[in-house]
Amino acid sequence: MFQVNWDLGSAPPKRQEPKENKKRKSQSEKAKSETPKNKESKAQQSSIKKQKQEGNGKEKPVTENKQSSAQQGDKKLANENSLTSLQQKMKGKLDGAKFRWINEQLYTTQSEDAVKLFRDSPDMFDVYHAGFRHQIENWPENPVDVFIRFLKERYDKKKRSVSVVDLGCGEAKIASTFEASKHIMVRSFDLVSANRFIEAADISNLPLEDGTVDVAIFCLSLMGTNWQSFLREAYRVLKPQTGQLWVAEIKSRFSDKSGKVFAEELPKMGFENTSLALGNKMFTLFEFVKKPRSQEPQSLPPILSACIYKRR
Repeated sequence: MFQVNWDLGSAPPKRQEPKENKKRKSQSEKAKSETPKNKESKAQQSSIKKQKQEGNGKEKPVTENKQSSAQQGDKKLANENSLTSLQQKMKGKLDGAKFRWINEQLYTTQSEDAVKLFRDSPDMFDVYHAGFRHQIENWPENPVDVFIRFLKERYDKKKRSVSVVDLGCGEAKIASTFEASKHIMVRSFDLVSANRFIEAADISNLPLEDGTVDVAIFCLSLMGTNWQSFLREAYRVLKPQTGQLWVAEIKSRFSDKSGKVFAEELPKMGFENTSLALGNKMFTLFEFVKKPRSQEPQSLPPILSACIYKRR
């Protein structure tokens, strides 16, 4: 038979676990007791807490930075607008200065020098004519429009063709106006072939045959110190007896400030004055007809001065 010793007092003492093991066991039991739901809830609470912390610590500076950037953008835009306005003003002054300089060159040099100037810098043609358009904006009438009206009234409805040369034509408004005309044939000459209507040439030496033109027009284009050679060339290409010379010039250029002296002197070059219009306050209009010459044309006295704009 088995014998059992029931003497509890003699039982061996209970073994105590180290504190470190207890701590590990407590953490392990705690981890086992957490359900997935509890873990998710705690994770959400932790995330919310973190966002609040970030919001309190970081969102405010970001807002301040955005406001600062907006203010900087407004200042930059204001500066750009201010600079643009200033640049436009400066550009206008520079273009005006360029126009006056080019204008002075055209009036105070030979035409061959002007040809070289524009050949080397073709963009000067556009600068000059932009400035010229600005100058005549306030005129009561543009003389080129007067000549267009003359051509329409006298030749447009006639069956006979008429040959016209526009000498120093600028932007060739006459040629473009009559492009579709069946009777008015216009050839335009200037220093630069700026558009399809213009033939580049020195108008003291035209690429035309003698006595082949019905009407030669100088519309504010007797420029250059050799302007008398332009008139001699016009005489050469105009038809005998019937060829007409039409001239428009600024009154202030004439020595008598009207142009009467010009009409009186041109017969020395073979042109008889048939019409003189003094009504416009800015320019005078002349019409001449070519007449036979018994001798070489005489040189004219200094009756036409340069048109120099005042510097501002």
